Formats: sequence, C-alpha cells, structure tokens
Amino acid sequence: MKKIIFTLLILISGLLNAQNRDVFEAARTNDVKTIENFVQEGNDINLLNSSGYSLLILSVYNNNYEVATYLISQKANLDIQDSSGNSALMGACFKGYCSLAELLLAHKASQDLVNYNKANALFFAATFGQEKCVEILLKYKVNTHQKDIFGKTALDYAVNQENEAIISLLK
Repeated sequence: MKKIIFTLLILISGLLNAQNRDVFEAARTNDVKTIENFVQEGNDINLLNSSGYSLLILSVYNNNYEVATYLISQKANLDIQDSSGNSALMGACFKGYCSLAELLLAHKASQDLVNYNKANALFFAATFGQEKCVEILLKYKVNTHQKDIFGKTALDYAVNQENEAIISLLK
C-alpha cells in the first residue's frame, strides 16, 4: 500500500512539474491562452521556476507584451525579484524593451527597487545604452543618486561606457 501511495505521489508531482514547465514556456513564448488557463485554474501567478524567475519576469525578458499585460491585469507582483534580486523592470531596461518598462511603471512597479548589488533599473538602462529607457525612468522620478555596492551611480556607468546622450540625461 505504501508503494502505491508513494508511486501516486511521484506521478502527481511529475504532472505538476510538467504543468509548471509548460506555463513558464508559455511566458517565454507569448502563449497567453496557456497563461490564462493556468490562472483560471487557481494557480499561483507569482510562482517561481527552478531558476528563480516568475512568469512576469520571463514574459518581460522575452519581450512578450501580451503575456505581461495579462499578468499585470491579474495582479501579478510587479516587484517580484529573481534569485539575483532583479525585477521585470530591470530586465526591460537591460534589454531595451521600453514599452514594457513604461507598462510596468504605469502600473506602479517600483522604479527604485534594488537588486543584491544595490542597483536599480537605471543602472541597467545606463550601462547597456538604453537611452529611451533612461528617459522613461527619469519621467517616473527614478533615484539618480542610488549607489551600488561599489559606490557607483548609474551616471558613473554611463561615463564608463562613454555614452554622451545618457550622460547628458543624467547630469
């Protein structure tokens, strides 16, 4: 009897893990229908995968505006952080997905949330030359004086990258 129960538990666990893998793949590939079904079944919208990524973070990292919009409409945690402390907004600014950055900020994602290196989204935008994202963050009053664990600001990183447009915006 114990073997049967143990076997059933393993099978159920496997099915749940497969479903979770499918939903994370749906977030990566902009499969809104799978995400909708997952949410309608009462599943946790802020579930993290084994790498520490949420559905929202994965949808934003993959520039999937439709899934991100749906997740936001379903009250996904906009400031959930991955295993490095990075948020969806940080990912949008790193990748230059400015429409997603604007969407997140318009729905009250924290522009001043910091990761484990004490860097906010502005660091990502400035370091990776995402001028439009810098402009959006400034519009939402991001903390331009934030210092990371090395004592540097986003301006310091823009100077290091010799990005005159971003330097000008941050001065």
